[in-house]
Amino acid sequence: MMSVASGRRRALAEWAFRGALAFLLVFQLFVPPALSVADTNDFQKLAGRFCLGPYPQKVLFDYANLHWRFSPQACLDWPFRSSADLAFRAATGLNRVFTSPLDFNLEWMGVVYSVIFFVGFVWLQRSLRAVPFVTSVAAQACFLLSVCNAVYIPYFNSFFFDAMTVAVLAPALVGAGLIALRAEVRGATVALATASLVLLAASKGQHSFVALAFVPLLWLRRGRKVFPQVWVRAAATAAIVAGAAVALGSVPEYYGGQATFNTLFYRILPSVPNPAAYLAETRIPPSYIALVGKHVFLPDTPLSSPEGQAQFRRWFGPSDLGEFFLRHPHLAWRMLMIDLDEASLDRVRMKTGTLEHRLGNYERDTGNAPQSLSHFFCFWPGVKHAVIAHHPRVYLAYILGVMIAPWLLAPRMPGMRALLASVTAALAISLLIVMMDGLDSGRHLMVFNYVLDLLAAAAVTFVVYRLENRAARRDGATRRMPQSEAARTT
Repeated sequence: MMSVASGRRRALAEWAFRGALAFLLVFQLFVPPALSVADTNDFQKLAGRFCLGPYPQKVLFDYANLHWRFSPQACLDWPFRSSADLAFRAATGLNRVFTSPLDFNLEWMGVVYSVIFFVGFVWLQRSLRAVPFVTSVAAQACFLLSVCNAVYIPYFNSFFFDAMTVAVLAPALVGAGLIALRAEVRGATVALATASLVLLAASKGQHSFVALAFVPLLWLRRGRKVFPQVWVRAAATAAIVAGAAVALGSVPEYYGGQATFNTLFYRILPSVPNPAAYLAETRIPPSYIALVGKHVFLPDTPLSSPEGQAQFRRWFGPSDLGEFFLRHPHLAWRMLMIDLDEASLDRVRMKTGTLEHRLGNYERDTGNAPQSLSHFFCFWPGVKHAVIAHHPRVYLAYILGVMIAPWLLAPRMPGMRALLASVTAALAISLLIVMMDGLDSGRHLMVFNYVLDLLAAAAVTFVVYRLENRAARRDGATRRMPQSEAARTT
């Protein structure tokens, strides 16, 4: 049983970490110059449906824009649906009360996402009360060090769907862990875990599969006497699948054509000796050979319209690209190296030749250069960047090491292998999905890197847990020795 002194020490540590997290969030998101992420034209997928546009003018890629205004001219009804809609509605309600009914301050999105993120961290703290004190401290410190920096947090001040993904990933992983590891799983735990996984599944189509990877944990009862009934687990599964269906079902058909065209024509065919031979394996017209080296966002291609992209998807869709990779594994390897090269860099969005395009964190009036990035609290990202930047093979070795280490270091307890299998599957699936899209690999792999950072933090925590348990066993053995033998041992 925990003593009063131990309980007080643990409570003080928890509040200290909460204060540190609150400082990291507030300083980055709300203290001038507040950090955000530049728009790539994706902001309108959320803001346009609510007739909200940048004010006084649109600035893409180079600078962030925290100031927006409701206007009929900004109405643009994109088909995408996301759980980010819920965050947006909450933010606009707060903005209407505290700011203006006409102007919108993007920092209110930061407020909503910060609350979700903070609540997830508190839930993590409560779950860590079951482990020794030093291990709990190590886990919380690693969490702050690895993911509470300017690589991820500025996304909260944005309209990117990825912001919801990042905000709910921590509570989703905590909930999945509790379902997998606890000897007694109550209905409240399943409800909170399900809510987090539904928000994650519905956040963005390509991230839906991350949430779905944790669904099997609901069905691994392992003879536990206190575990939700079948109908509860079935309802939870249905809710998570429905959340994924919302995000995936709202992705337009032509988006598949965008992704496969960019992969084949912009990334793969320019680097092969005989592009026409590879093109002849597909249903794509031979005349398209003139488009090698181009992507769909250039105005002089047949794919500059949604109709052209939808037609290309019928010729060469995601399943066709998957078969293409299976027939030519060396090209799949080449695509993997391209993706990992971009994702290994310091928040690069994409590379064109030797030019590395990034998304600026600052507004133009701060006086920073275009595409300037904040490096606040970026010790761990800086270490990674120094080692893996421009070294995709080194980065791949790091990925494999981080994925394998928890399997070797994790405590031998029921459910741990199942939990690690779900996390490993989520990482593998998210990487495979990005290989099907030949543009913006660096930004698309942001959530992959986020989960990888959390897995690295878990590996460090497992090491501390082993060391703390070993010290406790040695200390217990010493107390049980006769006094003379204990003295000799000391």
